[in-house]
Amino acid sequence: MQQPARSRTWQPERSFAWVVAVLAVVVAIFWRTSWSMVELWNSSGTYSHGFLILPAFLWLVWDRRHALARLPIRPCWFALFALAAMGLVWLLGDLASAALPAQIAVVAMVPAAVAVVLGVSWARALAFPLAFLFFAVPFGDSLVPVMMDWTADFTVAALKLSGVPVYRDGLHFAIPSGNWSVVDSCSGIRYLFACLTAATLYGWIVYRSTTRRLLFIGCALVIAVVANWIRAYAIVMLGHLSNNRIATGADHLVYGWLFFGVIMTIIFALGALWREDLPGEAAADGSDPASAREVPAAPAARESRRSFAAACAAALTMLIWPLVSLGTAGEPHRDPGSIGDIQPRAGWVRVEEPATSWQPRLRNPAALLLQSFEKDARRVSVQLGVFYRPTPDSKLTTSSNRLLEPDGANLHWKLTQRGVAQARRGGEVIAVSTGMLVGRDARVVAWHWYWVDGTLTTSPTRAALAQMLARLRGHSERSAWVAVYTTEGEDMASAPLVLEVFLSDMLDSIDQALGAPMPARPQRLTAVPAQD
Repeated sequence: MQQPARSRTWQPERSFAWVVAVLAVVVAIFWRTSWSMVELWNSSGTYSHGFLILPAFLWLVWDRRHALARLPIRPCWFALFALAAMGLVWLLGDLASAALPAQIAVVAMVPAAVAVVLGVSWARALAFPLAFLFFAVPFGDSLVPVMMDWTADFTVAALKLSGVPVYRDGLHFAIPSGNWSVVDSCSGIRYLFACLTAATLYGWIVYRSTTRRLLFIGCALVIAVVANWIRAYAIVMLGHLSNNRIATGADHLVYGWLFFGVIMTIIFALGALWREDLPGEAAADGSDPASAREVPAAPAARESRRSFAAACAAALTMLIWPLVSLGTAGEPHRDPGSIGDIQPRAGWVRVEEPATSWQPRLRNPAALLLQSFEKDARRVSVQLGVFYRPTPDSKLTTSSNRLLEPDGANLHWKLTQRGVAQARRGGEVIAVSTGMLVGRDARVVAWHWYWVDGTLTTSPTRAALAQMLARLRGHSERSAWVAVYTTEGEDMASAPLVLEVFLSDMLDSIDQALGAPMPARPQRLTAVPAQD
């Protein structure tokens, strides 16, 4: 007797296993980059929501396993080009030790690999889970200063409306009961990212309309930002009214997260009022479930062979880039000898005593040079933090290299102002980052920038690209984080003027100390108005 034909559809668990296997291969091939994301989740409270992304992704895929089992497997060989393009982006980020583009590229390889191995219909059916994976990438540090300013603006305005006299100096303000500061953790960036992740997942579950989903996410983000402002104001008022007996120290954080929990509960409750549940099970690719069941699938054995061949091609395409990276991972080229002294010019003389006790904070530079100079009774200090080929523990463009430790770790100095000034050297416009630091006995104005193979920039992205190009060209891999600073005199505008004159006279000497050749004719640096 002839046996009945077996079903030509996938088992639901098997379709789930295919997707998990594709994800596992991508993570295994680029394990260093994948692990770098986990380390950031663990080390920074801003990105701790990253630990929830993978479980949420797996749940979303598991929830669609029955619909996926009905889809035919048709490997898309053209998606290999997208996979190769993402690999190239990863390689460029790896060579430049730029973690963010490398991490984005790795996550982007997952949908590309799904399309290669399983087909475009699978990638389309898993569009939201695959897009949700991008929340695993730690990004958004550039928003912190802006959100700190917003929090300080709101808190000071609310205190004044409450009848509390306030004296503000940048991100620091004083009220009769004590002094307060808006530090990195007060910016609300943690609220913002946690709320964005949770609201996106919740909106996808309870709504079917794209418009409603986007409106819900937008409203949730606005509520999260405003709630953080209210939280900051409430904590200051609690401290003020209790004579600083409550809402300080550990209470500060506890009250903040309790308040956040209440806000998220309110957001979810409001979102549930307009939920859109459709009757029956919607197909994963957005089609009608009944029609989806009618899609004939190829025999399982043939589809397995196709997918296995496509998986091998995808793995080989991805493996090329780590192998290329290993091929360029020889010993970094270093200039013989140590960093040179900065030679005084144009009336500046070297002195032993620095302009101030404050110094920038750099993480594990290969060499550190601090020299001070004086002219017309004004003293300027220069700090050169030298780096070579970037490593996880020592690189030029890390956020750990900064004027001051984050979150008020330094009790003696406060960073009150930040901005950007522009200067011209010949026909070249040079931007320098600026900052004002206030101590107990002095105010310091500091200008700083990156130096890479003779290129001066304030952009960490441009600095990382310049490092990569220097490496590929076989040039010196020496780079530096450069800061010049001086104390303010009685004239509030005198410190920037002193730094302007100093750079006009000494910038070429700084470049020469770092290894750049001296120009044939010195070019004078003239300042143009600052643009904050």
